[in-house]
Amino acid sequence: MSEEQHLAAIIDGHITTQLIASAVRFGVPDLLKEGPVSTQRLSHETGIAPRELTRFLRALQGLGVVEKAAPDGYRAGPLARHLQRDAGGLYGQALMAGGDYYEAWAHLDYSLRTGESAFEHHHGSSLWGRFAESAEVAAAFTRTMRTNTERALDEIFGLYAFPARGLVADLGAGDGALVAGLVSRFPELRAIVFEQPSVIEHTHRSLEKRQLGDRCEYVPGSLLDEVPRGADLYILKSVIHNWDDEAALRILENCRTAMDGRGTLLLIERAMGEDNPREAAIRDMVMLVLFGSMDRTAREYEELLERAGFMVARTAISSSGLSLLEARPAT
Repeated sequence: MSEEQHLAAIIDGHITTQLIASAVRFGVPDLLKEGPVSTQRLSHETGIAPRELTRFLRALQGLGVVEKAAPDGYRAGPLARHLQRDAGGLYGQALMAGGDYYEAWAHLDYSLRTGESAFEHHHGSSLWGRFAESAEVAAAFTRTMRTNTERALDEIFGLYAFPARGLVADLGAGDGALVAGLVSRFPELRAIVFEQPSVIEHTHRSLEKRQLGDRCEYVPGSLLDEVPRGADLYILKSVIHNWDDEAALRILENCRTAMDGRGTLLLIERAMGEDNPREAAIRDMVMLVLFGSMDRTAREYEELLERAGFMVARTAISSSGLSLLEARPAT
Protein backbone atom coordinates (compact mmCIF):
# COMPACT_ATOMS: atom_id res chain seq x y z
CA MET A 1 0.00 0.00 0.00
CA SER A 2 1.41 3.39 -0.97
CA GLU A 3 1.56 6.33 1.44
CA GLU A 4 -1.31 7.94 -0.46
CA GLN A 5 -3.46 4.81 -0.22
CA HIS A 6 -2.63 4.46 3.48
CA LEU A 7 -3.64 8.06 4.13
CA ALA A 8 -6.84 7.64 2.12
CA ALA A 9 -7.78 4.64 4.29
CA ILE A 10 -7.21 6.71 7.42
CA ILE A 11 -9.35 9.56 6.08
CA ASP A 12 -12.16 7.12 5.30
CA GLY A 13 -12.09 5.67 8.82
CA HIS A 14 -15.46 7.26 9.60
CA ILE A 15 -17.07 4.91 7.07
CA THR A 16 -15.68 1.84 8.82
CA THR A 17 -16.85 3.16 12.19
CA GLN A 18 -20.42 3.59 10.99
CA LEU A 19 -20.53 0.22 9.21
CA ILE A 20 -19.49 -1.58 12.39
CA ALA A 21 -21.78 0.53 14.59
CA SER A 22 -24.76 -0.23 12.34
CA ALA A 23 -23.91 -3.94 12.37
CA VAL A 24 -24.05 -3.87 16.16
CA ARG A 25 -27.24 -1.78 16.31
CA PHE A 26 -29.02 -4.17 13.93
CA GLY A 27 -27.70 -7.17 15.87
CA VAL A 28 -25.97 -8.82 12.89
CA PRO A 29 -23.11 -10.42 14.91
CA ASP A 30 -25.61 -11.89 17.39
CA LEU A 31 -27.89 -13.25 14.65
CA LEU A 32 -24.93 -15.16 13.16
CA LYS A 33 -23.74 -16.50 16.50
CA GLU A 34 -25.21 -20.00 16.08
CA GLY A 35 -24.25 -20.50 12.43
CA PRO A 36 -25.09 -19.41 8.87
CA VAL A 37 -28.30 -17.45 8.32
CA SER A 38 -30.07 -16.77 5.02
CA THR A 39 -30.28 -13.21 3.75
CA GLN A 40 -34.07 -13.53 3.76
CA ARG A 41 -34.11 -14.26 7.48
CA LEU A 42 -31.52 -11.56 8.18
CA SER A 43 -33.70 -9.06 6.35
CA HIS A 44 -36.74 -10.13 8.36
CA GLU A 45 -34.92 -10.03 11.71
CA THR A 46 -33.14 -6.71 11.16
CA GLY A 47 -35.74 -4.84 9.14
CA ILE A 48 -33.15 -3.93 6.51
CA ALA A 49 -34.47 -3.89 2.93
CA PRO A 50 -33.24 -6.99 1.01
CA ARG A 51 -31.22 -5.15 -1.64
CA GLU A 52 -29.60 -2.80 0.87
CA LEU A 53 -28.90 -5.74 3.19
CA THR A 54 -26.91 -7.50 0.45
CA ARG A 55 -24.87 -4.35 -0.12
CA PHE A 56 -24.37 -3.86 3.64
CA LEU A 57 -23.24 -7.46 4.20
CA ARG A 58 -20.83 -7.20 1.29
CA ALA A 59 -19.18 -4.22 3.00
CA LEU A 60 -19.07 -6.04 6.35
CA GLN A 61 -17.50 -9.03 4.61
CA GLY A 62 -14.65 -6.79 3.47
CA LEU A 63 -14.06 -5.84 7.12
CA GLY A 64 -14.03 -9.42 8.39
CA VAL A 65 -17.30 -9.13 10.33
CA VAL A 66 -19.23 -11.62 8.15
CA GLU A 67 -18.43 -14.29 5.56
CA LYS A 68 -20.47 -15.56 2.61
CA ALA A 69 -22.13 -18.95 3.16
CA ALA A 70 -23.58 -20.86 0.21
CA PRO A 71 -26.09 -20.87 -1.24
CA ASP A 72 -27.76 -17.69 0.02
CA GLY A 73 -26.55 -16.77 3.44
CA TYR A 74 -23.82 -15.43 5.69
CA ARG A 75 -21.90 -16.72 8.68
CA ALA A 76 -19.95 -14.89 11.37
CA GLY A 77 -16.54 -13.63 10.27
CA PRO A 78 -13.45 -13.68 12.51
CA LEU A 79 -14.28 -10.30 14.06
CA ALA A 80 -17.97 -10.96 14.75
CA ARG A 81 -17.44 -12.59 18.15
CA HIS A 82 -15.93 -9.36 19.50
CA LEU A 83 -19.08 -7.45 18.54
CA GLN A 84 -21.68 -9.75 20.10
CA ARG A 85 -23.74 -8.38 22.95
CA ASP A 86 -22.22 -10.65 25.60
CA ALA A 87 -18.65 -10.38 24.30
CA GLY A 88 -17.43 -7.40 26.29
CA GLY A 89 -16.33 -3.85 25.76
CA LEU A 90 -16.09 -3.66 21.98
CA TYR A 91 -19.87 -4.06 21.67
CA GLY A 92 -20.41 -1.01 23.86
CA GLN A 93 -17.50 0.82 22.26
CA ALA A 94 -19.01 0.32 18.80
CA LEU A 95 -22.39 1.67 19.96
CA MET A 96 -20.80 4.74 21.48
CA ALA A 97 -18.38 5.35 18.60
CA GLY A 98 -21.20 5.27 16.06
CA GLY A 99 -23.52 7.60 17.95
CA ASP A 100 -22.94 10.36 20.47
CA TYR A 101 -19.14 10.09 20.35
CA TYR A 102 -19.12 10.22 16.57
CA GLU A 103 -21.15 13.39 16.43
CA ALA A 104 -18.89 15.07 18.98
CA TRP A 105 -15.76 14.44 16.90
CA ALA A 106 -17.25 16.52 14.08
CA HIS A 107 -16.68 19.47 16.44
CA LEU A 108 -13.01 18.79 17.23
CA ASP A 109 -12.14 22.29 15.97
CA TYR A 110 -14.20 23.76 18.81
CA SER A 111 -12.21 21.82 21.42
CA LEU A 112 -8.90 22.78 19.82
CA ARG A 113 -9.79 26.48 19.88
CA THR A 114 -11.30 26.56 23.39
CA GLY A 115 -9.95 23.59 25.35
CA GLU A 116 -13.56 22.72 26.16
CA SER A 117 -15.66 19.61 25.52
CA ALA A 118 -16.91 19.23 21.94
CA PHE A 119 -19.35 16.62 23.24
CA GLU A 120 -20.99 19.09 25.61
CA HIS A 121 -20.86 21.87 23.01
CA HIS A 122 -22.71 19.73 20.45
CA HIS A 123 -25.14 17.78 22.63
CA GLY A 124 -25.91 20.52 25.13
CA SER A 125 -25.05 18.31 28.12
CA SER A 126 -22.01 16.54 29.47
CA LEU A 127 -21.45 12.83 28.96
CA TRP A 128 -22.55 12.32 32.57
CA GLY A 129 -25.74 14.22 31.77
CA ARG A 130 -26.35 11.95 28.79
CA PHE A 131 -26.12 8.95 31.11
CA ALA A 132 -29.03 10.33 33.10
CA GLU A 133 -31.00 10.85 29.88
CA SER A 134 -30.21 7.53 28.17
CA ALA A 135 -29.89 4.16 29.88
CA GLU A 136 -28.48 2.74 26.62
CA VAL A 137 -25.64 5.28 26.52
CA ALA A 138 -24.85 4.67 30.20
CA ALA A 139 -24.86 0.88 29.75
CA ALA A 140 -22.61 1.06 26.68
CA PHE A 141 -20.09 3.21 28.55
CA THR A 142 -20.03 1.09 31.71
CA ARG A 143 -19.73 -2.08 29.62
CA THR A 144 -16.63 -0.66 27.92
CA MET A 145 -15.12 0.45 31.22
CA ARG A 146 -15.80 -2.97 32.75
CA THR A 147 -13.88 -4.72 30.00
CA ASN A 148 -10.98 -2.28 30.28
CA THR A 149 -10.82 -2.81 34.05
CA GLU A 150 -11.04 -6.60 33.84
CA ARG A 151 -8.17 -6.62 31.36
CA ALA A 152 -6.07 -4.51 33.74
CA LEU A 153 -6.81 -6.40 36.99
CA ASP A 154 -3.73 -8.64 36.95
CA GLU A 155 -1.58 -5.61 36.18
CA ILE A 156 -3.16 -3.64 39.03
CA PHE A 157 -2.76 -6.43 41.58
CA GLY A 158 0.82 -6.90 40.44
CA LEU A 159 1.64 -3.25 41.14
CA TYR A 160 -0.04 -2.79 44.53
CA ALA A 161 -0.47 -4.83 47.70
CA PHE A 162 -4.12 -4.31 48.61
CA PRO A 163 -5.27 -4.85 52.21
CA ALA A 164 -6.84 -8.23 52.94
CA ARG A 165 -9.42 -6.74 55.30
CA GLY A 166 -11.01 -3.45 56.23
CA LEU A 167 -13.20 -1.06 54.22
CA VAL A 168 -12.35 0.12 50.71
CA ALA A 169 -14.27 2.81 48.79
CA ASP A 170 -14.33 2.62 45.00
CA LEU A 171 -15.20 6.14 43.87
CA GLY A 172 -16.72 6.20 40.41
CA ALA A 173 -17.04 2.42 40.46
CA GLY A 174 -18.70 2.09 37.05
CA ASP A 175 -19.74 -1.51 36.44
CA GLY A 176 -18.08 -2.65 39.68
CA ALA A 177 -15.35 -4.70 37.98
CA LEU A 178 -12.58 -3.46 40.29
CA VAL A 179 -14.66 -3.99 43.43
CA ALA A 180 -15.57 -7.47 42.21
CA GLY A 181 -11.91 -8.30 41.71
CA LEU A 182 -11.02 -7.00 45.17
CA VAL A 183 -13.69 -8.68 47.27
CA SER A 184 -13.28 -11.93 45.33
CA ARG A 185 -9.60 -12.05 46.20
CA PHE A 186 -10.01 -10.89 49.80
CA PRO A 187 -13.03 -12.51 51.53
CA GLU A 188 -12.70 -10.30 54.64
CA LEU A 189 -12.67 -7.06 52.69
CA ARG A 190 -15.80 -4.88 52.57
CA ALA A 191 -16.50 -2.18 50.01
CA ILE A 192 -18.33 1.09 49.49
CA VAL A 193 -19.49 1.50 45.90
CA PHE A 194 -19.89 5.19 45.05
CA GLU A 195 -21.46 6.16 41.73
CA GLN A 196 -23.85 8.60 40.13
CA PRO A 197 -27.54 7.92 40.78
CA SER A 198 -28.06 7.17 37.07
CA VAL A 199 -25.41 4.41 37.14
CA ILE A 200 -25.43 2.89 40.61
CA GLU A 201 -28.43 0.61 40.07
CA HIS A 202 -26.61 -0.93 37.12
CA THR A 203 -23.54 -1.37 39.36
CA HIS A 204 -25.67 -3.03 42.03
CA ARG A 205 -27.20 -5.48 39.56
CA SER A 206 -23.79 -6.28 38.12
CA LEU A 207 -22.35 -7.18 41.52
CA GLU A 208 -25.47 -9.14 42.46
CA LYS A 209 -24.98 -11.26 39.33
CA ARG A 210 -21.48 -12.02 40.57
CA GLN A 211 -23.00 -12.96 43.96
CA LEU A 212 -20.94 -10.23 45.63
CA GLY A 213 -23.71 -7.73 46.31
CA ASP A 214 -23.92 -8.35 50.06
CA ARG A 215 -20.25 -7.44 50.48
CA CYS A 216 -20.87 -3.90 49.33
CA GLU A 217 -22.63 -0.74 50.47
CA TYR A 218 -24.08 1.32 47.62
CA VAL A 219 -23.89 5.09 47.93
CA PRO A 220 -25.20 7.37 45.14
CA GLY A 221 -23.74 10.80 44.70
CA SER A 222 -21.36 13.12 42.89
CA LEU A 223 -17.62 13.31 43.44
CA LEU A 224 -17.88 17.07 42.98
CA ASP A 225 -20.14 17.36 46.05
CA GLU A 226 -18.81 14.99 48.71
CA VAL A 227 -17.27 11.57 49.23
CA PRO A 228 -18.38 8.87 51.73
CA ARG A 229 -16.46 8.89 54.99
CA GLY A 230 -14.98 6.06 57.00
CA ALA A 231 -13.03 3.95 54.47
CA ASP A 232 -9.50 2.74 55.06
CA LEU A 233 -8.61 2.88 51.36
CA TYR A 234 -10.12 5.18 48.73
CA ILE A 235 -9.67 4.30 45.06
CA LEU A 236 -10.06 6.58 42.05
CA LYS A 237 -9.54 4.51 38.91
CA SER A 238 -9.76 6.21 35.52
CA VAL A 239 -11.60 9.13 37.10
CA ILE A 240 -9.29 12.13 37.40
CA HIS A 241 -8.39 12.12 33.71
CA ASN A 242 -12.06 12.88 32.99
CA TRP A 243 -11.76 16.31 34.60
CA ASP A 244 -9.85 19.54 34.08
CA ASP A 245 -7.49 20.71 36.81
CA GLU A 246 -10.09 22.76 38.68
CA ALA A 247 -12.62 19.92 38.94
CA ALA A 248 -9.90 17.33 39.58
CA LEU A 249 -8.64 19.36 42.54
CA ARG A 250 -12.16 19.67 43.90
CA ILE A 251 -12.61 15.88 43.76
CA LEU A 252 -9.26 15.23 45.43
CA GLU A 253 -9.99 17.82 48.14
CA ASN A 254 -13.35 16.13 48.80
CA CYS A 255 -11.47 12.86 49.23
CA ARG A 256 -9.06 14.45 51.68
CA THR A 257 -11.97 15.90 53.68
CA ALA A 258 -13.69 12.49 53.85
CA MET A 259 -10.46 10.83 54.98
CA ASP A 260 -10.23 13.14 58.01
CA GLY A 261 -6.45 12.86 58.26
CA ARG A 262 -6.27 9.06 58.01
CA GLY A 263 -6.36 6.30 55.45
CA THR A 264 -4.91 6.00 51.96
CA LEU A 265 -5.91 7.27 48.54
CA LEU A 266 -4.98 5.18 45.51
CA LEU A 267 -5.05 6.89 42.13
CA ILE A 268 -5.04 4.55 39.11
CA GLU A 269 -4.59 6.09 35.66
CA ARG A 270 -2.85 5.41 32.37
CA ALA A 271 -0.20 8.10 32.44
CA MET A 272 1.10 9.86 29.36
CA GLY A 273 4.62 8.79 28.45
CA GLU A 274 7.16 11.49 27.71
CA ASP A 275 7.53 10.11 24.18
CA ASN A 276 3.74 10.30 23.58
CA PRO A 277 3.18 7.04 21.69
CA ARG A 278 0.26 6.98 19.27
CA GLU A 279 -2.21 5.21 21.57
CA ALA A 280 -1.59 7.57 24.48
CA ALA A 281 -1.75 10.66 22.28
CA ILE A 282 -5.09 9.61 20.75
CA ARG A 283 -6.48 8.74 24.19
CA ASP A 284 -5.53 12.25 25.32
CA MET A 285 -7.47 13.74 22.40
CA VAL A 286 -10.48 11.63 23.39
CA MET A 287 -10.35 13.25 26.83
CA LEU A 288 -10.32 16.69 25.22
CA VAL A 289 -13.28 16.04 22.91
CA LEU A 290 -15.47 14.18 25.41
CA PHE A 291 -14.70 16.02 28.63
CA GLY A 292 -12.53 19.07 27.95
CA SER A 293 -9.96 17.33 30.11
CA MET A 294 -6.63 15.58 29.54
CA ASP A 295 -4.46 12.61 30.24
CA ARG A 296 -1.48 13.56 32.38
CA THR A 297 2.03 12.37 33.08
CA ALA A 298 2.68 10.60 36.38
CA ARG A 299 4.44 13.72 37.61
CA GLU A 300 1.41 15.88 36.75
CA TYR A 301 -0.82 13.54 38.78
CA GLU A 302 1.62 13.81 41.68
CA GLU A 303 1.47 17.61 41.48
CA LEU A 304 -2.34 17.55 41.53
CA LEU A 305 -2.32 15.36 44.63
CA GLU A 306 0.16 17.66 46.37
CA ARG A 307 -1.92 20.74 45.51
CA ALA A 308 -4.96 19.00 47.03
CA GLY A 309 -3.15 18.46 50.33
CA PHE A 310 -1.79 14.94 49.88
CA MET A 311 1.65 13.49 50.31
CA VAL A 312 2.53 10.99 47.58
CA ALA A 313 4.03 7.95 49.29
CA ARG A 314 4.72 5.85 46.21
CA THR A 315 4.27 5.85 42.44
CA ALA A 316 4.38 2.61 40.46
CA ILE A 317 4.28 2.57 36.66
CA SER A 318 3.90 -0.57 34.56
CA SER A 319 5.49 -1.15 31.17
CA SER A 320 2.12 -0.36 29.52
CA GLY A 321 1.87 3.03 31.23
CA LEU A 322 -0.60 2.07 33.97
CA SER A 323 0.24 4.24 36.97
CA LEU A 324 -0.71 3.71 40.62
CA LEU A 325 -0.13 6.62 42.95
CA GLU A 326 -0.45 5.95 46.68
CA ALA A 327 -1.14 9.11 48.69
CA ARG A 328 -2.00 10.11 52.25
CA PRO A 329 -3.28 13.36 53.74
CA ALA A 330 -0.35 15.67 54.39
CA THR A 331 0.14 16.60 58.01
